[in-house]
Parts: sequence; structure tokens; C-alpha cells
Amino acid sequence: MVNMYQKRKVVKGVPISFGIVMGRTRVILPGDIKVAEVAIATSSLDNEIQRLDKAVAKTIEELRLIRDSADKKIGGPVAKIFDAQLLIAGDYEFLKQVKEQIIAEKRNAGFIYNSLVKKTTNPLKKSDDAYMRQTVQDIEAVANKVLSNLGGYHKKPEVKFPADTILVGKSFTPGEILSYRRRKVTGFLIGEGGRNSHMALIARSLLIPVVTSEKIWTRVPNNCRIIIDGTNGIAIINPTDKDWTEYQRRRRRQGPATISRIKKLTQIPPQTADGEEINVAANLELPGPVDDILSWKNIPVGLYRTEFLYLEGDDFPDEKSQYEYYRGIAERFARSEVVLRTFDLGSDKFRDNDDTIKEDNPALGWRGIRSMLDMSEVFKTQIRAILRASVNRNLKILLPMISDVTELEKAKKLIHQAMLDLRRRNVPFDSQIKIGIMIEVPSAALTAEQLVQKVDFISIGTNDLTQYTMSTDRNNFRVANLYNSYHPSVLQLIKMTVEASMKYNKPVSVCGEMAGDKLALPLFIGMGVKSLSMNPTKITDICRLIKKIDSNLVYHLAVSVLSSQTAVSVTRKLQSFMTALEKK
Repeated sequence: MVNMYQKRKVVKGVPISFGIVMGRTRVILPGDIKVAEVAIATSSLDNEIQRLDKAVAKTIEELRLIRDSADKKIGGPVAKIFDAQLLIAGDYEFLKQVKEQIIAEKRNAGFIYNSLVKKTTNPLKKSDDAYMRQTVQDIEAVANKVLSNLGGYHKKPEVKFPADTILVGKSFTPGEILSYRRRKVTGFLIGEGGRNSHMALIARSLLIPVVTSEKIWTRVPNNCRIIIDGTNGIAIINPTDKDWTEYQRRRRRQGPATISRIKKLTQIPPQTADGEEINVAANLELPGPVDDILSWKNIPVGLYRTEFLYLEGDDFPDEKSQYEYYRGIAERFARSEVVLRTFDLGSDKFRDNDDTIKEDNPALGWRGIRSMLDMSEVFKTQIRAILRASVNRNLKILLPMISDVTELEKAKKLIHQAMLDLRRRNVPFDSQIKIGIMIEVPSAALTAEQLVQKVDFISIGTNDLTQYTMSTDRNNFRVANLYNSYHPSVLQLIKMTVEASMKYNKPVSVCGEMAGDKLALPLFIGMGVKSLSMNPTKITDICRLIKKIDSNLVYHLAVSVLSSQTAVSVTRKLQSFMTALEKK
């Protein structure tokens, strides 16, 4: 009889950070630091307060070291996460309250500090605001450091984990991600944490695969074999030898050697077998180790998500800080181009102190360009910052979630106002900067001819386009089987958009997950798509496959595929073509 802990189990979770890792589990059980309540004599109260001050000072020193390390290895925006924790650690009003209560109750510093932290975080944990819940993690991370430094909680020396260790736990703080990476952890399977959490952003910047699944830490045995597929959001517990061999092959093709594999590319942009250039670009969301090789190889950034600048702080960043960030990006990719997407924030991500509403279905609510049009000063501040950084003439502006011409015209009017503001201040900028829109809702695809005429370029976001066309939440496991980008309805909307762009001679790019899908590549080239922007892990394989494709041949493939009536038929035709292509 097979032990339940030895059975193969496939967990379908949410992909947080791309890539594939294989190894053995180390389960980290959640738990608070338990602090005993100790009565303190009046004569010892000053000493108790001094102990607190020393613990806080040591915590601040530790956080500064982590912040400086993050700044060197990843970049300023990530380091700001630890700036936030530094502010929490040194919060004067909170520490004043702790000291007053130590004196009033004559109790030990650890007990009082821990009690007040819980009093602060308990209501935040129940908040509907994602930022408030994220703040709880930062507060608890700081509190645990302070309590550990208060004495009686001796910090264990850091030891390296065995090779290919994959941690399983409820959640991990940003500092823990950096620490565990230093200790040779290669991936994470966690129970809590969304794609916009600080932990997730750091993991992606470090190319560490992460998958999240509810209460997963209670369902995975310690020290078992495991495969983490961060690209597809899958974890295979106790995989078979066949699973292991298959994922070893996949990992070799896309795995941790992303940088070295891109470095070996000999032709950028790649050309098809009959000499057609296909522009391949990267999707990025914050600085990371892959940036330098992308810049060196002149690989453009087809989609740079700017939301991190909002998510990592306590408010929308001001014009100066945004300008410095965008200028750094423009300088790093000086020999290529960068498409900066303006803030794409759903109402579920806004904070309570932004005076915004909460919605039952934020995917269909106040998000993307809609929220920015209503927050016009925030939008214009970002546009001015981008424009100021555009003097190298390698930046473009991309507007998300455009659903009709009226929204586009309102956004362009605000952009022109931002330009006028800069002219009045005699601030230089690229007056010919290109402005594009994302086609990611059916209404935009259906009116693509009208929209295309009013912009400089088009980017097709296949993830949301599929979600809205199929009326399927792509993160809802109950309807995951209905989310299929190969459905004929989705492909017809893509076709309409591409044809409208070609008719008016406007560049069109695909920047959703399908852009890095090898099965879809021949179809896109056959449709006439000349630009694809994808996760950097996919670039090498796509570039190599492009060289095998004859653009004339795949034109006929596209005609056949687009006449299909079901997603099954589409997939079957593409798989048949790919099988024949790979035999060449």
C-alpha cells in the first residue's frame, strides 16, 4: 500500500514568478513569536526601555544592510520596500506608546511591544484593501526582528540549505526571499501572496519561480521530491520519473540559464527562413538581473509595467521620483526602445486612503485607463515624468484597457495638457513621442479600425482579451477549463486588430502570454504580426523557432486555423504543424 505522502499529486495554483525548478521540499510552518508576560520592578523600567531602544536600533541597522544589498543586486524600487520597513521600525509615535505602556503597566518590553503590534495588525488583516493587508506583512516582519533582538530569542546562524531546496510555507517576507536566495533556495510554494505583493515582485526580479495555492503548507510533506512550474502555476508533489525527465527537458530549454541563453543569440531581431524580420521584445515590471543582457543584445522592452511604483510605496509617487526611475530605464536601454505602460490598477488594488470604492467584480470595474481618467492629476504627473525622461527618444507611452474612441481622446487630451505644462516650464522632452493603446477588451478589437487611426502603435494583450471574450476569470480555478486563448472567438478578434493595423500601416505587437507560446508563433506570423513581447525566459526558444518558419507557408496555416470552429480544432492544427516543423 502506497503511503499518502508518497503519492503523486498535481496542485494547480496561481503563477507568481516564472520559471521551472526541481528539488526537495523544506516546509516552514507559520507561527508567531510567543512572548511571556513578565512584571518589571519600578527601579528596572529605565533599563527595560533601554533594551527596547537597543533592539530597535539593531533592527534598523539590519534593515539598512538588507536595503543596501537589495539596491545593489536589484535596484532602487525594490530597495524602497525596505525603506518602508525602516519607517515602521523607527515609528516614533508607536515606540512612544510602547514606552508609556511599559511604564504604566510595569511589564516587559517584548510583551508590550508584541501586544501593541497585534492590536495594530488585527484590524488591518480584515481589510478589503490589498495594500493594507500587504502592510501587515511588513509590520510583522519588522516586529519579529525587534522581538528577536530584545533578548531571549537568539538568532540562529544562517546555514545553506541542501542544493535544489524548495521552500513551502504560508508566506515569506521580502527580506526572507533575499535571505533564502542567499542560502541557495531555488523556488517557493506558498499559501498566501498575490502577484502584486512585495514578495512576488522581488521573486520575479530575481528570476525565482513561485506558485501560490491556498493552505498548501498543510498538504505537502517535508523532504519530498517536487517540481515547481512557475510559468503555468503548477506544483507536482512526488513526481514520477517520467515527470522528472520531462521537466528536466523543459528546464534546460527555459530554466535558470535565461541570461546565458539570451547571450548566445546570434541574430537580433531574428529572421524567418525566408528573410522576414520578427521583432522580439521583453515584458518587464521592475529592474532585475536580466536587464543588462537585454540591453547588451539590443532587445527592446515591449511592455514595462509601471504599477510597481505605486504598489511599493504608500501613495502615488511624485513627478521627480518617477522621472528619475523612467530616466534610469531609458538610459539602461539607450540603444533600443522601451514601451512604458501607464498605471494599470484595478479597484481591488487601491488603498482605503485613496478614497476609492470597492467592487464585487473589479475585473469589470474601475481599472486601467478608466481609473486614470478619473484621477487626471495622477495621470498627468506620470505622463510628465515619462515625457521628461524621453529626451533620448527611445520611450513610448502605452495606454491600458482602452475600450472606445472616447476614452482614447480623453487620454490624449490629458497627454497634450502635460506636454503644454512642460513647454511652459521650458522642460525638454520628445515632442514626437509615440502613443499606443492595448487592445484587451472585445469592444476595442471590434472598433480597431477607428482606434488604430488615432494612435501610433497597437499592443494586443491576449490575457485579458481571452478573459473578457470568454467571460472567464483567468485566476478562478472553477472555470479555468473555459479560459482558452485558442478559442476561435479570441483569434478572430486578434485577426481583426492585426488587419486594421496593417490597413493603416501601424505597428502591431502581441504582448500577452500567447506571445511566448511556441504553438501560437506560426499563427501570429501567418496573420502578419511582426512584433512579439514576452517574458524574458521565453525569448531564446521563440527566436530559434522563428528561424525555422517560412512566412509564406504559415500564411496558409493561418487561413486554415482561423476557419476552425472549436479550440480543439485550432490546437490540433497548430500541433500538427509544429510536429512537422520540429522534424526539420
